[in-house]
Amino acid sequence: MEQEPTQSIEKNLWWVIPNKLAGVRKPMQEEIASLKDAGISAIVSVMDDPSNLDLYRSANIPYLWLPIKGGTAPTAEQIEQFKNFVETQNGLGHGVVVHCTSGRRRTGTLLASYLISTNLSYDQAIETILTANPDVELREAQTNFLRQLANE
Repeated sequence: MEQEPTQSIEKNLWWVIPNKLAGVRKPMQEEIASLKDAGISAIVSVMDDPSNLDLYRSANIPYLWLPIKGGTAPTAEQIEQFKNFVETQNGLGHGVVVHCTSGRRRTGTLLASYLISTNLSYDQAIETILTANPDVELREAQTNFLRQLANE
């Protein structure tokens, strides 16, 4: 049985790049309208299962599924797919949100990867992520991956 979230989706939403790129916990069906009201028009799921994809499809929300196992980092191909999706959606005026289950580990890792791909250092990317959401908790494999990505 799915656990009820403790925080509303609006309060859980955290912008890394205002009105362009954000993170959030896994949304429920009744929360999709609230995400849209908050400026979200496209969704990236990094859940390792396809749950919620039918929900996004039926709500006519552009989405990208990049399955990442909990506690691990994305692949280089996934980062490239993500960057292309974000740039395309932002070019259409769409705010993009990334989610995993809690919106703290895989989500934080993918968002930091994006920031590093835009030439931020590891420290700058992590500072940006933690300023947006102090509850982000990256695993060692994720931080090691981000340091390698930033060539540090």
